[in-house]
Amino acid sequence: MINAKSKRLIELALLTFLILLYLLYVGFVISKDQGPIDYETFMQIGARFLGGEEVYIENSYYPLPYVMVFAFFSWLPRPLSMALWLLLPVVAGLWISGWKPWVLLFGPLFAHFVGGQSALFALLGFQGFKKNLSEDHWRGGAWLALTLLKPQLGLVPVLFATYLWWKSWKSNRRIPRQLLGWAVATALLYIPSFIIRPDWPIIWLSNPRPFFERAMAGFAPRTLLFFMEPGLFYGLILVSLAVGLFLLAWRHRAANSRLDLLMLSYFIVSPLVHDYDLIQLIPTIQDRQIHWTAVLLSIPSWAVILLAYEVDSAWYAVTIIAPGLLLAYLFRRPQTYLKSSAGSLPTHHPAE
Repeated sequence: MINAKSKRLIELALLTFLILLYLLYVGFVISKDQGPIDYETFMQIGARFLGGEEVYIENSYYPLPYVMVFAFFSWLPRPLSMALWLLLPVVAGLWISGWKPWVLLFGPLFAHFVGGQSALFALLGFQGFKKNLSEDHWRGGAWLALTLLKPQLGLVPVLFATYLWWKSWKSNRRIPRQLLGWAVATALLYIPSFIIRPDWPIIWLSNPRPFFERAMAGFAPRTLLFFMEPGLFYGLILVSLAVGLFLLAWRHRAANSRLDLLMLSYFIVSPLVHDYDLIQLIPTIQDRQIHWTAVLLSIPSWAVILLAYEVDSAWYAVTIIAPGLLLAYLFRRPQTYLKSSAGSLPTHHPAE
């Protein structure tokens, strides 16, 4: 058998090799002065903002606070901008995973990387909130505010936090510090955008992203598209599935924390999440068993990225990741759950 030291050396060698591949790609795009298509789109939006032009044009679906982030990266020197935009999500994934190589084999992280996508703040916000779940931790609320830069990725964490705050208020009759941290951080993120352009929410909401298969990574909404067009009946089925999954997540306490299961359920039923948004699930992948389950579930998406990137229907492969992880959580050994979650939950978790 391979001893612990040998395993660590193999793990370190794999990690070094994978990091080198990622760095080579960054060096390539910098040398060509041509970033991934989504990165270039975001930088164009940011440049329009800096130039005082209209930002809500074709392919611009982000709230103004995130447009201001694009503007900052557009203002930076191109090589620095490219390097930071592409590598920061990778570094965040490595940090959250404890610098384990599995995360670099997680298909959604690689898709996010080569696409130059924008779910970094949702990932960091969820991780920070998850590590500071107690209502006495104002930092958890401040981290949570970051998820609202992409509101569809902040929906479940904010609703879960609202439940915790309500339970805390009922018990203590005082405003939780976590709620105060969230309110202050959200104000700091959003108030400047209203000062610059007070009417931006109206213009932003009047230009929603259309529903189409390439943009759906949720198993339920993507599968339903095979049988029917979006409409009333489609919506009723989706809502019914969502209610059932959320109830299962809420009641199945022994499998994992409620928050993790609720997040996985949301990524199964939401029509608003994309393949690269699944990096927000990295904080839920807590132990070795689930690590390699995530990697195995990523194999079809790796095949799509490498062989069929432009084929919209092929991206159905990513929809198996969230339901596969949910099943893995529900059927894993209870002692594995207890070991992996030790220290990550508040000592007086109001949700329990």
